[in-house]
Amino acid sequence: MKIFLKILFLLILTQTESYSQQYWLTQNSPTSRNLTSVFFTDSLTGWIGGDSGLVLHTTDKGKSWNNQHSGVNNSIHSLYFLNDQRGFALSYEFDNTPPGYFGTRVLTTSNGGNTWNQSLFPDSNVFLSSIYFIDSLKGFTGGSNGIIFYTTNTGATWLESVIDSGFAFGFPIIDIEFYDNEIGFASGGSFDIAGQMFKTTDGGLNWRSRIVGPEPVLDLHVIDSLNILCAGGDFEYGASIVSTTNSGANWIYNELGVFGISNAIGYRTQNEIWVSMNLIDSFLLSTDGGYNWDLLPTPGSSIISDMTFSDYRNGWAVGKNGVILKYNSSLINIFNTVNFTPEHFTLYQNYPNPFNPNTNLEFGISKSGFVTLKVYDVLGNEVAVLVNENKAPGYYNIQFDGSDLSSGVYYYRLESSGFVQTKRMMLLK
Repeated sequence: MKIFLKILFLLILTQTESYSQQYWLTQNSPTSRNLTSVFFTDSLTGWIGGDSGLVLHTTDKGKSWNNQHSGVNNSIHSLYFLNDQRGFALSYEFDNTPPGYFGTRVLTTSNGGNTWNQSLFPDSNVFLSSIYFIDSLKGFTGGSNGIIFYTTNTGATWLESVIDSGFAFGFPIIDIEFYDNEIGFASGGSFDIAGQMFKTTDGGLNWRSRIVGPEPVLDLHVIDSLNILCAGGDFEYGASIVSTTNSGANWIYNELGVFGISNAIGYRTQNEIWVSMNLIDSFLLSTDGGYNWDLLPTPGSSIISDMTFSDYRNGWAVGKNGVILKYNSSLINIFNTVNFTPEHFTLYQNYPNPFNPNTNLEFGISKSGFVTLKVYDVLGNEVAVLVNENKAPGYYNIQFDGSDLSSGVYYYRLESSGFVQTKRMMLLK
């Protein structure tokens, strides 16, 4: 099986090499160290973590990178920032000096990483994989011992969440992400044994778990309260995609038959999704919301460890030997004008949702016509006109800025060629 998958991969790679180069552009990198994580709070401001405690910071879309001093010597991973000032990271510690400590250092910053504070996680021999904060006080982490921990005081103390005993196998927790203050998801599992998903509906105090497949789930993306897309796999059977459309009541595990482990998701739009493959110099690309996937090689045969999109124009991928890739935003409209035409008139759920203050409204039209896209408050008052013109068939992504509006529920309405659709969104400030 392994030989077949490798041959298939090489054939696809040969056929698609020139096609994929246009999507991602190699950037000048200030380091040759392996880069392990990337996080952007907006189109300008981002951080990259790497080997030997490396933290790189940009405030100008990656035109320049400043080396911040993390104060640790081992790899930085699982960067997470609430805003351009408040951030968190994890790094492993291996100290043989008596009394010795083997575990995780938790790093925090309140000034954009100009200074990093660090503390040893209180449970030794626990290697944490993911850190996520809802606000400046309440956060979550999990790792090798299969426990999800939470804090309500920025990490001064950590408490154990309750995981239902029926499926608490102790498999590692690998990723954590919340939809809002109450609903959150976590993923994990163990190679050749099981992939596991977790869900909370009470702010992370209690979690229910479910086995969703035979291999671990390494990265998850919460699209909205119902739709979650995850990536994983193993060395033998290759990449897999795990998804739900009903908030985790049911999960679909899809082995893609492609050599490599899908380890990080880059969600550009509701239709265009990128997944890095970690072991091999390739991306997976879906242009239909995750139903079908193509294998595309990375520029320069780079191996990608992590990737992210701060918005639909700005995407970043980082990996081995200091490679930094940036999404080629000049080709944003390629799907609208050349390759893909929707079969139906469709208005998608906005993302993120809830939002503050910006969100993306995406729609598809199957034939030319006059299109209007408007936003209304709960009283039916029109508050914004986003589209009011003729449009060719294709997919479109419109960014809505709610800076001048108050928190609350709003509705966006799409109308074209006699078809009308309306969806609900929430602005939280």
